[in-house]
Amino acid sequence: MANSYFSFAYSVFGSYFLKRRLKYQSLRQNLLRSRMNIGYDMYLSGAVLTAILCTIVMFICFNLIISIIGIPEIPGSRLQIPAWTADYIAYKAVAFHIIGSIILGGGCFTIVYRSVIVYPAIVAADRKRKIDQILPSAINYMSAMSGAGILPVNLFRALASNNIYGEVSVEARYLVRDLEMLGNNLVSAMKNLAVTTPSSIMQEFLQGAITVVTSGGELEPYFKIKMEQYIIENRQRQKEFLETLGLLGETYVTAFVAGPLFLIIVISIMSIMGGADMLFLYALVYAIVPVGSILFIVLISTITPEE
Repeated sequence: MANSYFSFAYSVFGSYFLKRRLKYQSLRQNLLRSRMNIGYDMYLSGAVLTAILCTIVMFICFNLIISIIGIPEIPGSRLQIPAWTADYIAYKAVAFHIIGSIILGGGCFTIVYRSVIVYPAIVAADRKRKIDQILPSAINYMSAMSGAGILPVNLFRALASNNIYGEVSVEARYLVRDLEMLGNNLVSAMKNLAVTTPSSIMQEFLQGAITVVTSGGELEPYFKIKMEQYIIENRQRQKEFLETLGLLGETYVTAFVAGPLFLIIVISIMSIMGGADMLFLYALVYAIVPVGSILFIVLISTITPEE
């Protein structure tokens, strides 16, 4: 279903993006690193089609809601509307529909299109985090097999078929693909993987392995050294994460617990005395605090390393 969707989008918009290959170099790299297995021109065509469909849905929903609930009455004095506009009050409904549709439609198209373009980078960043976390264990597995006399090519084949190592196994599958389907030798396959992997740590590991293989050295001692190095680095990153988590916890308490409570008390007292607008209080309780908390949860979930 997804392939048919992108194929249709490509048939409509593909020729436009096909001529602008250099303009979307960063997107092409992110698509490779995210392993989404789709060309940049087809992906961008799907992004445009998705943005158009979402804009149409937004347009229909906006006008449907306005038709049901009517146009809200906004005092002219609050918006400082000039007096000469009173002659055109009869066209208020049409103007509201047109201007609202343009603003919401344009905003919806831009947000959806940009979100779809940014998505591969988000996937690549998530894969980088997972690869960095599991790579020491994968190297330990390769070190044990290398000590048993397994050839380097078969090491990566075994790693590719072992799903325990998650995204590292996915990366190994692309190396094996280069070996078996594209006819590359081991060194060329490792170079290709070093260029396309989202993990700088894995890139450094592969470059070192290339040096060992081309110089005729043994991989087992190299694997052991890198495994110990990455385990130490992982522990350091976990320590830094805990410190960051503590700082974020203090920030959350200040910004979304103590701060809002203080403002709610102050605004409530001022409203009783007749000197405060309750609009900000409603926005604080029903919008700022819930949305801020959700964004904070997403942030914590994003930076939390895998188990």
